[in-house]
Amino acid sequence: MSRIARFFLSWYVAIPALAVVGIVLGYLAFFNLFPGKPQIGIITIPFVVINEDSAFVIGSYLEYARRQPRIKGVVLKLSSPGGGASSSEELYLESRKLRAEKPLVMVMGGLVASGGYMMAMGANYTYVKSSSLVGNVGVISFAGPVIPSVPPENLVVTGPSKLSGSTRREWIGMVDLLKQSFAQMVITERGDRLRISEEQLLEGRLYAGVEAVQLGLADAIGNDSDAIERVADMAGISNYELVDINTEVDRLFIQKIRRIFAVSSDAEPPADLSGVLALMSLAQAQGDPAGGLSRLGYAAGLSGSSELGNLLRSGVLQQTQEDPLPGFPLEISRPNIYYIYAGPYP
Repeated sequence: MSRIARFFLSWYVAIPALAVVGIVLGYLAFFNLFPGKPQIGIITIPFVVINEDSAFVIGSYLEYARRQPRIKGVVLKLSSPGGGASSSEELYLESRKLRAEKPLVMVMGGLVASGGYMMAMGANYTYVKSSSLVGNVGVISFAGPVIPSVPPENLVVTGPSKLSGSTRREWIGMVDLLKQSFAQMVITERGDRLRISEEQLLEGRLYAGVEAVQLGLADAIGNDSDAIERVADMAGISNYELVDINTEVDRLFIQKIRRIFAVSSDAEPPADLSGVLALMSLAQAQGDPAGGLSRLGYAAGLSGSSELGNLLRSGVLQQTQEDPLPGFPLEISRPNIYYIYAGPYP
């Protein structure tokens, strides 16, 4: 036994054995702890008005980036005049949530105004083009006439503001409160970088990109490659690859549709699914960030036989209902509030 022990302890056996063990342990550690190159996610949001549909899709892009461990930072390319108040705030909060875990750099396109600019406040760093138009901090609301119309005799309400929600004066006060909240959000997020007074900020002006940088509304003049380099530096990575988050999320969505229709790998998609996929491809080619989601109900209704078609036609992904209560006065939906640039698109 001692002779066998001396044999295994000899250098010409021990060294190769330790080398083999080291290679095996290194292999296991590399492929378990380091499954692949770190990634920088790219999210592209072309010119879009922010509503519930587009906010849902953009939010899914942000959530995907946040949950993927290989994605170490995100570049978001945005062009938007803003949109609904609650939808814009939702995207701001989602951007902040992503920023808390991974660096988020935003590249502003031709127009990033109002609710779109609010979303940009959720980023760690913002780039603009010299010719970009950004800002337009403020609120738009339709508060109704000074003297509201008299409800019909057969309509019974339980309070003076039940039908309208508030009086005109109260709606104006609410808009002013939201305006101040928007301004404080910008002041808080920009901090010492902001070189403009609150009064000037609330004028609702649009600023050219070069002026926005001078006033502290944006951080620097730059393009996509500048943003990618910035994110990589903030994430502390050098050997990385880029991933198109739009494509990845759309791919997962298509897989879910295929599972719903139970399409086998060697079969042609049924008519319903063919229409959905064709519509998504067309929408992406036209630059629709929602990938056609807001119109999928029409595509899925080609034959009317699928559960997805019934789900979509039920209004789950529809933006509005034309007549939710037939014969009921639709003025109840009149007071809407928007963070949106309503002037001519430059």
